[in-house]
This record gives sequence, structure tokens and C-alpha cells, in this order.
Amino acid sequence: MYKWNEINWRKLERRVFKLQKRIYRASRCGNVKLVRRLQKLLTKSYSAKVIAVRRVTQDNQGSAT
Repeated sequence: MYKWNEINWRKLERRVFKLQKRIYRASRCGNVKLVRRLQKLLTKSYSAKVIAVRRVTQDNQGSAT
């Protein structure tokens, strides 16, 4: 696939944010079926998985006490 340093992180974060925004709007409208479908799409998306791995491995390297 891609090398870790060559990934366009801003693009992936924007893609995940847009999907999260769609989930929020659907939940505000009360469209449960659409919310469930979008949540499933988010959990299976490549962008969300890669961002999750990055947050766990790099961003959350604070002191663990």
C-alpha cells in the first residue's frame, strides 16, 4: 500500500471528519438506519483504521502512570 511517511494525513483526517459529521447529522434527524450504516462504514474504512493506529502509536506517547 503506502509507506507510513508518504500518507497524506490531512486528507485522511478530513475524510474521517466528514463521515463523523454525516453520522452526527443523521442522528440529529433521528435516522437510526442511516446512523448504523454510516457507523459500520466508518469502522471498516481504511482512513479510520490508519488514523487510529497513528493515534495509538505516535500521538498518545505521553507519560503512562
